[in-house]
Amino acid sequence: MSTHNQYDTIIIGAGIGGLTAGNFLAKSGHKVLILEKHFKIGGYVSSYRHKGYLFDVPHVIGGLKEGAPLDRIFRYLNLYGKVQFNSIEKIFLYKLAGYSISCYVDIEKFKNELKKNFPKETKNINRITEEMALIWKEIISTYYDPSWFRMLFFPAIFPRLVKYQNWTFERFLSQFTNDYKLKKVMGAGWGYLGLNITRVSALYMVGMLMSYHTGGAWYPKGGFQSLSDAFAVNFNRYGGIIKTGVEVDKIIFQNKKAVGVRTKKREEFFADQIISNADTKKTFLNLCEKKDLPKKLSRRVKDYVQSVSGVVVHLVVDMYLSEELSCGGIMYFPNFDTDEHQFSLYDQGKMDQKSFGFGMSIATLKDSDLVPSGKHVLDLVYMPAPYEYFKKTTRDEYAILKEHISEKMIQVAQNVIPDLGKHILFKEISTPLTYERYTGATEGGWYDIDCSPKQALLGRIRNKTPMKGLYLTGAKTFPGEGMFGAMHAGLFTADSILRGQLTRGGCLLKDELRQSKS
Repeated sequence: MSTHNQYDTIIIGAGIGGLTAGNFLAKSGHKVLILEKHFKIGGYVSSYRHKGYLFDVPHVIGGLKEGAPLDRIFRYLNLYGKVQFNSIEKIFLYKLAGYSISCYVDIEKFKNELKKNFPKETKNINRITEEMALIWKEIISTYYDPSWFRMLFFPAIFPRLVKYQNWTFERFLSQFTNDYKLKKVMGAGWGYLGLNITRVSALYMVGMLMSYHTGGAWYPKGGFQSLSDAFAVNFNRYGGIIKTGVEVDKIIFQNKKAVGVRTKKREEFFADQIISNADTKKTFLNLCEKKDLPKKLSRRVKDYVQSVSGVVVHLVVDMYLSEELSCGGIMYFPNFDTDEHQFSLYDQGKMDQKSFGFGMSIATLKDSDLVPSGKHVLDLVYMPAPYEYFKKTTRDEYAILKEHISEKMIQVAQNVIPDLGKHILFKEISTPLTYERYTGATEGGWYDIDCSPKQALLGRIRNKTPMKGLYLTGAKTFPGEGMFGAMHAGLFTADSILRGQLTRGGCLLKDELRQSKS
């Protein structure tokens, strides 16, 4: 075994979870190698340029307000000097069947919006948001002190997390209100988790919304690639090494312990522990040999339901766009049951190509420096889009299908931006096949395994797997989805390897935070 290829830790994949774990470990003195199959780092937290225009993959990040969970991570790792953020006042703009409701970061302003549109539900709106705040308090408590001692007394310490573990968001709302429209409005941001309110975990939906309401909504100046690049620069400064264009083929096990990795080009690297930032199914069903995988774990992984993917139409336009549309994401649904209709078609392997709902994000209303004045970059998002719907096509059929779907999406989007189709300078289309190709995600899934109650929080495999020497990080593991969850997973994975140094005694990063502020 060559000492040249020997490390303390090897991380498979330079997604934001892997980059976060790498930063914590490298700062703690570990010799860390990150291997990334793509030519750029970031995974889904990235941007790309085409024809001189910048297009993002994600749209907004929450939790950076001073003292909020992600702020603590950024301060501890000294990242703020390497990336700056613009704050966003509105998380979402909901346009549902004639309603136009702004979901503000300020939860009191959002409640006033709801009460104005649903005056008879004032008391219930207060009750819902009060319960959400109490759930969030318990979620954050697990973040600040995830010690195993507290986990032993989980039911007593976290009664709401236990109560709602197996609830959907629709069931959560129904204990307070019977107003169908109000429930649909309060859950209209489901696109950020990939399942609508009758399917998505109540805890994940509450966690996603409250991460914005308590920690703010933000956009990294220069686009989301600048965020991942800042993590990479920081990682290098701590002595970490990133190799891009290197695809891991197998995890090497010796005596039932993960000891290294083998690349597609047959190069081998070895380490005391391996962290996988690849998705759940790929990690266990592709990167691990069948003989090395415990049968119980194999059955569990095979039973996991993969998250959905979607179609995104990236556009550059030369037209005026109202500041009203400036937000994290616009959610448009022509009817209150549009989401159920689209999921019903998805279950049949189909997409709606007539009248449908979509998401929209306008990056240039968050950062006006991205393109020359008078132009805008925006994304139109349709989900859920079945993987096989595109996979079964020939190359020519695929091109025709993409063009047809994109033109229909633009046509429907004119319900939000009139005459949009007349002002398009550039168009590019991404499908589940695109995301599979560039990120390696199984079937192009956007959220690893899906965000259903069965697969939420403790329903996911822990950061330290049952396989000795093998750890997980990113959205696949505790706590879960999105950049917020993936970065915390990076922290908890590093903390597992460092044996609690970062969270010991419930003092998550506090000592060093005091130093960073002094």
